[in-house]
Amino acid sequence: MSISYALGFTEDPDPETWIAVPILEGWGAGRRRRKWAKKCAELRWGLEDEGSRDTSQVKELARWLEGVSERFPQRVPMQHLFAYAPDLGQELLPFFFYAVESEGPVEPVLDTLVQRNVPGAVQEPQIVDFATDNLGKGFRSIRRYVHEEGGALCVSVNYGWRVDSHGIDLSMRTVSDNVGWVTGNIDAFDEFARRLKVVHPNDVTVD
Repeated sequence: MSISYALGFTEDPDPETWIAVPILEGWGAGRRRRKWAKKCAELRWGLEDEGSRDTSQVKELARWLEGVSERFPQRVPMQHLFAYAPDLGQELLPFFFYAVESEGPVEPVLDTLVQRNVPGAVQEPQIVDFATDNLGKGFRSIRRYVHEEGGALCVSVNYGWRVDSHGIDLSMRTVSDNVGWVTGNIDAFDEFARRLKVVHPNDVTVD
């Protein structure tokens, strides 16, 4: 059973690196999604140092953001979505968040969240302890596997925590076939994860 929760940060993530992507549903979602994607693309490109840019670049980013906001929540169970976007010349990397009420012994649950025993890995997943001051006990795994359809080598980076303060088990995950680039950015993902905290939805302020 999924639950309602919100994500906060002890220190705001770098806006040139991380984009919070809304998951919109219901009447008018398409219009709101397009409006958000257009504005977000303009703001993100505005942070670049190269000076003027072709409007087609802004439109391309807006299309990508709109597509991710629309398609990924339909394909992957999630309650929150972020995009890792340090280089607009490269495809952005989506990170999915999903939480359920805590139930059962913590270690088997964390093993499940980081896909320790999921079949298909080309080697044993690299799993390390990843407790944080804000989220509590956790694991992080790097799992390489062959995609069932295309046969490409892919990598997933999976985090899992038992957040005792809110009674939930939380996962953060991304998947890509750009194995070298993803594994070369693990430190940035870890830094982002260490800043995360869980808050009650009513405690979130909207500017």
